[in-house]
Amino acid sequence: MHQSHNPLVLALDYPGYRKEARIEELGLDRHGVRVHGLLRGPLPRAVGGAAYAARLLANVPSGSGPVAAVAAYCASAPLAFEVAAALGGEPPAIVLFDAEATSLDSITADYRARLGGLGVQPDEQELSDRVDAVALADDPERFVAELAGDLARRARGALRAAGADEAESAASAAHMVSAYTDWLSHLVAAHHARTSPWEGEVLRLASADTDPFGFTCAGRQRALRLGCDRFELLRSEETRAAVLETLGLAHTADTGERTARCPAA
Repeated sequence: MHQSHNPLVLALDYPGYRKEARIEELGLDRHGVRVHGLLRGPLPRAVGGAAYAARLLANVPSGSGPVAAVAAYCASAPLAFEVAAALGGEPPAIVLFDAEATSLDSITADYRARLGGLGVQPDEQELSDRVDAVALADDPERFVAELAGDLARRARGALRAAGADEAESAASAAHMVSAYTDWLSHLVAAHHARTSPWEGEVLRLASADTDPFGFTCAGRQRALRLGCDRFELLRSEETRAAVLETLGLAHTADTGERTARCPAA
């Protein structure tokens, strides 16, 4: 258990719109916790876990003090171990929310969905050929470059077919591909992140509709499955209480605010 008057938590929560609550919605700052979001722009284009973590930590202000915990949501979970390992000194706690591993299948499903958004429906063989398992394992930089390049070509074609001129389609496709390259680099870095050896404390919080076997890691683990769905996990009072306990802080319910209650299952 890590105790500090104003503990510092480094948070890995991928930016951008999503329906699920975010780590910041836990309101840990109202309990004296300093939360520093690591995933701020410009995001790293590194494709290895250690390199990605090093780029993130380079942006942590000097003099921030010791880190009490590294918290991560969903696909960022493996990167929490790389960040924690890079800090040195006493191991911080690792706090994971609905942790998921990144696999070739999950990257393929994500890419299929992005192509679907362009009105492109590739067959399974085409997808299998494009999302190359060998490149992911052996040459992740090429893996990211080739998928981003393929998306760029398809996006330009779809936009031109929808009536955009060459300049408009090129500009829109470039914006789309830049955002995708950030995301894919994050996924590939997480895929290559090392979650062991790790001997520190790990708190795993899971919503009711998350696969409990979707992520494995080392460490002294405490796992808690809550009754709420993943949309409310990072708004619930129970989630907040568990995190504060791990940080060695007493939990008092927030006042003047409605929070989702999520009884432990």
